[in-house]
Amino acid sequence: MINNDKHDAWLSTPSRKKRKGRQQQKPSLSSRIRSIQDGLDPHWLDNCTKILEPRIRNGASELKQEYNVTCLGLGSPETSANARAQLAFLLKICDVFDIQYSKISTYDPVFTNEDRSLFEQLGIHVLDDDSDSPETSKADATNGPTILFMPHCDLTLYERVLCVNWTLDRLEKILFICNHFDDYLRNNSIRSLESAAPHVLQIAPGITSTPLPFSSDWPGAFNNTSVQFLSKEDASSVMQEKAEDAKSVRID
Repeated sequence: MINNDKHDAWLSTPSRKKRKGRQQQKPSLSSRIRSIQDGLDPHWLDNCTKILEPRIRNGASELKQEYNVTCLGLGSPETSANARAQLAFLLKICDVFDIQYSKISTYDPVFTNEDRSLFEQLGIHVLDDDSDSPETSKADATNGPTILFMPHCDLTLYERVLCVNWTLDRLEKILFICNHFDDYLRNNSIRSLESAAPHVLQIAPGITSTPLPFSSDWPGAFNNTSVQFLSKEDASSVMQEKAEDAKSVRID
């Protein structure tokens, strides 16, 4: 009598040599990014584009300059699926609005060698680690309109970026794609924000904010992400309020 258990086990268990031969090579990071790009929900992407289009088209036209892109706090595309989705989205947006990848600068201390190799292939500039503050060393709008893509960064980094851009000329040139600033007003006391994030506290009430639509495919990558900007009038008002606050402090 044949022992069926042993016979079935022998049939279902390939040799080590065969198992090794059947192992598929891990797809390259660039191919994984392209796969996500190709798989992004076209309806969702179209709605995101409609939110961004008026500001990007009008901003570039009014200032007669192309947008630069600064991407901070992305995470590691090699190790994080959400980071891959966020990068795929950013590249897709650049494609839609004819922004060259060479216009993108990025930094995150968790970038791996494979991440850096990917950015090099794409022509994206990685900010140097040896800067005193690589997260904010080039996160300004001195060279024209700037998209600041900062998905799910912490309050401290948002504050630092606002601090280095706190002039009327810079604030009106920035298009933020990041956490909704007003959430910090709802989730923190005024006293704590006055101490830890005074610029976030100042800008949140006056900024125009439109949330990205919900992504059923990537809910964790794009939840609480908004497109935000200050019009010239709003930026002027924010700066005026800040000056008045400083004046009242000096008088007291």
